[in-house]
Amino acid sequence: MNPAGKTRPKRKQRKTRQWLVAALVLVLVVAFAAVAYFALPSNSAKNEPTPAPSTPSTTSTLPIEPVGLRALAEHYMAVMHNLNSTGTKVEMANMVNPTYNQTDLFRWQKTRMVFQDPTSMPEDPLQILGDGKGICYQWSIVYVSACLALGYPSRLVASTDTSNYQAIHMWAEDYVNGTWVHVDPSDGIWNNPSKYLSWDWGKGIGSNVKVYAFMDDTFQDVTATYGPQPS
Repeated sequence: MNPAGKTRPKRKQRKTRQWLVAALVLVLVVAFAAVAYFALPSNSAKNEPTPAPSTPSTTSTLPIEPVGLRALAEHYMAVMHNLNSTGTKVEMANMVNPTYNQTDLFRWQKTRMVFQDPTSMPEDPLQILGDGKGICYQWSIVYVSACLALGYPSRLVASTDTSNYQAIHMWAEDYVNGTWVHVDPSDGIWNNPSKYLSWDWGKGIGSNVKVYAFMDDTFQDVTATYGPQPS
């Protein structure tokens, strides 16, 4: 009798199971990494700019009611028109590394600006960068301008009080991997649209607070993206 001979098959089976478990863990790790890679732009590789889709919108040539909303929309569509202009794009492109992607620009802006009330409320990105400071409005304008300069579709987004249609807070959206992604450069938030529900004004999203996204000739009600989600 050879006791060692009896245990050898069991040891072999146990070793085989260990290899199978290790292989399964490796597959899961690779799958998770792939999901993370495609969910956000990489930190170093430049993404190929993807054209933004046609946006269901209201244009400045159509009647917009109420009057307060029309004034708000026309104002920020004009800001976006400047950000999309050839002159602004060329000057902004000269200020950033051409290999940057959206997340690189997100980090780059923090090296160029501080969050501080400006002496005025500039809305030209080059003037804002010259001042080196601003609140959410200025941070969002610079970020969107930098994205557009490198060919990445991006737009301004504002939460508004529907009692007077004054903007409460402003951020941006980038078109990444086939969808508009929430980006708040002044608060350092990437793709967390439910974040504002915990803010004082955010409790009114969907009722007395509406959220609008602006491009240079269109705007869109995107309140559903930032409001309470169906359970």
